[in-house]
Amino acid sequence: MSGFVGDLSTEQEVALEQFKAAIDDLKTPKRTDSYLLMWLRARKFNVTKAETMIRNSMKFREKIGADTIVDDYEPPEVLKECSPTGIFGEDHDGHPVFYYVIGNLDCRGLYRSVKKEDLVKDDVRTAEMLVQLCEKLSEERGKIIDNWTMIMDLESLSFQRHFYWPMVHITNELLTMFDANYPERCRRVIVVKAPKIFPVVYNVVKHFIDDNTKKKIIVAGANWKEELQKYISPDNLPEYLGGTRREPDATCSNYIQIGKEVPEKYYFTNLLERPREEMEMVTVSRGTSVHLQYEVDIPGTIIRWEILTKDYDIGFGLYYKPPGRFERLHVGEMEAKIPTERKESHVIPETGFYTCTETGIYVARLDNTYSWTRAKEVFYSIKLLQPDTEICNVPSQDD
Repeated sequence: MSGFVGDLSTEQEVALEQFKAAIDDLKTPKRTDSYLLMWLRARKFNVTKAETMIRNSMKFREKIGADTIVDDYEPPEVLKECSPTGIFGEDHDGHPVFYYVIGNLDCRGLYRSVKKEDLVKDDVRTAEMLVQLCEKLSEERGKIIDNWTMIMDLESLSFQRHFYWPMVHITNELLTMFDANYPERCRRVIVVKAPKIFPVVYNVVKHFIDDNTKKKIIVAGANWKEELQKYISPDNLPEYLGGTRREPDATCSNYIQIGKEVPEKYYFTNLLERPREEMEMVTVSRGTSVHLQYEVDIPGTIIRWEILTKDYDIGFGLYYKPPGRFERLHVGEMEAKIPTERKESHVIPETGFYTCTETGIYVARLDNTYSWTRAKEVFYSIKLLQPDTEICNVPSQDD
């Protein structure tokens, strides 16, 4: 049985009644069976876990003011101008469609111009707008509509622009927040125009996505237009996605905003970076360098780094040595994968990824040889992300 209204097993019906009794004292936005069943499905009809989940969520809603956030909260101007989202049209079954069009989304710029509190509130506000739209459509159509389809357009996805690690951390927190407070609201996620780096991207964020949500992700290949129209008719799709709608242009920009560069006028003037708890620290003495070695034994492994210094800059580079060469080598004796450059990591963290095409020893070099007067305190987080066979074979628009 699916666990939806009208399709419950005897055990699920019992669990629903037990759940109602367990939260009888709790104030919730709705009390319908369809609303309560979303929490039970999210916890596989474990009443105790569903109760814990909904009680934690109601505390979150009260703290952030979710009940009135659509009317009471005004997002910062930079989010109105640069956030890559929109709500437009319906799928074949009359459910709303939410868009995430990454475009030239400036993750570094957003981090430097938007407080995390505002990113959370803006996400909650959008979710509440979608919930309200679902309720309106339910009343108009006389049927239960309590979730939405999501389209993710990742055509311009790139490491350089979109993988600014502090913002990735915040994005992961937002994913966790959504799953904890809006369970079963996402009907399906259709990923279109995914580039070949998408498996790496998914490998980074998948740990923060609920298992039920993972099952709803559809990654369309080169035939993404045909795939979209399996779920959404052309008269409900923007022209640029193979539909017929222009509102007023091919991207339906009256409703859908494409990610864009953040103007520097929005930047904070007193941004101060602080190391996170999981970062390690090393002191690089004046006139010296530190080599951090990582053994890679699986081709396709991703090295991900985040470097932050206190007060002064530091040089950073990535080098390669053949398997088994653990002894320290001079920089000129190693193959430069990313030549050393001075980074203003005291102003904003140096972050990046590198795909290791061959096995061996990879050396992250922290260079202070140019400074004869100052030692540097360097905070760093360097991780190896192994290829994930679960996603390595997903299609891309190039396939």
